[in-house]
Amino acid sequence: MKKLILGFTAICALSMTTAKAQSGVEIQLDGVGANLAGTTHNVNLTMSSTELSNLGNGTGLYEIHFDVTNNTGADAQWKITRKKISVPTTWVDQVCWPPQCYNANGDVYSTPNTSGNPAPTIVNGTAMTTNAAVAEMKPRITIDLGAASTGTYRYYVTDAATGTYLDSIDLTINFALAVNPIKQNPTISLSPNPATDNVTVQLGNAETGSVRIVDALGNVVYNEQIANGTKSIDVSNFKNGVYFVIIDPSDAKPVNRKLIIRH
Repeated sequence: MKKLILGFTAICALSMTTAKAQSGVEIQLDGVGANLAGTTHNVNLTMSSTELSNLGNGTGLYEIHFDVTNNTGADAQWKITRKKISVPTTWVDQVCWPPQCYNANGDVYSTPNTSGNPAPTIVNGTAMTTNAAVAEMKPRITIDLGAASTGTYRYYVTDAATGTYLDSIDLTINFALAVNPIKQNPTISLSPNPATDNVTVQLGNAETGSVRIVDALGNVVYNEQIANGTKSIDVSNFKNGVYFVIIDPSDAKPVNRKLIIRH
């Protein structure tokens, strides 16, 4: 019986310790979904991402909204501390936290808590301040669009009186430059070969280019542009023999083909 009582007492003590370890802070994306406190939220962006705004001067603005809920059991006055974990030097950011947005300078920045600009008090059990504003933490990050890069920020919910970090969320932004589609080398054909009266050059998936025909002595006997991916060439007056055709598509490397004329 003593062992049973001691075991039950140990379980209760462990449960109380676990409960006390909980921060009482919940962080939700746009105020819905899972609690993201203590996790990393990843975002992938490119130049064409609709989440980017204010595009200009080689930069774009990314903004995200996290609602912060107070489940500590009492109203609490909180501020936000932003820490750069790994951020490109050309990125700049702001932290929005009621009642306004603040320029976040340095590697570590905390929103104000002064007599003229006190940190908001979050009502227990809600994501609302005592001034009836949403307790919304809103990072605003201006990204350098000139280079593919990754930035990671950490946002701590911080006790305004003691400076104690209560809980946090990491935000990682992966920015990738737009990838240009790789052009396929054109499939070039020369037919018929041997040719008697006419020979047709086809550039495949290329549309424009040029074609030259050189005889065995190195003399250029034909030099014309190709439009719409194909060219029919009259070779009825060419002497019998071996010729070299240099086909130069506008968006690929030149290709050499041997052509036999046989009347």
